[in-house]
Amino acid sequence: MAQDRVSLPLGFDIPEGWVPVEPASVGAEGAVFVAVHSAPDGEFTPNITLSVGQRPDHAGVTDIADEAVERLGRTMAALEVLRRKVIGAPDAPGVTQVLRVRTGEGQELVQTQVLLTVPGTTPADRLILEIACTATPETARRLGDDFRRFVGSVHVRRDFPADEGEDS
Repeated sequence: MAQDRVSLPLGFDIPEGWVPVEPASVGAEGAVFVAVHSAPDGEFTPNITLSVGQRPDHAGVTDIADEAVERLGRTMAALEVLRRKVIGAPDAPGVTQVLRVRTGEGQELVQTQVLLTVPGTTPADRLILEIACTATPETARRLGDDFRRFVGSVHVRRDFPADEGEDS
């Protein structure tokens, strides 16, 4: 992706049944936060990832969503965009998209992505939050409400005290 990874003081609520893990421990080095579901679904453990990237260019939010699809497609045997919807306000647009993917091992998964714009003081300071939930199709339906609650709770913390964790 044409964005630089950055850290940002974010607050969010981790849904019950989800356990935070070190991103590198699950191969998500670019993420700032990863949680896995405590009840794995067979051979695949459902996960939520949160990444933050700076986007000083003028790419539109749908172009950024296309980049996310292309990036994921490079690691999967097959990928199909099932649904996409532009959300948010003109000054802070976002995209939700649901992808069906097949791994190299033939496992069918669903990834729901939410890309949100955090406007900066100048266009060069614009950030993109990329939030994704990956699970088997059956589990994705069951955990959809958890993911929606997580996304709805994500916010930039203006009052970032040094002694608090990131899930407040």
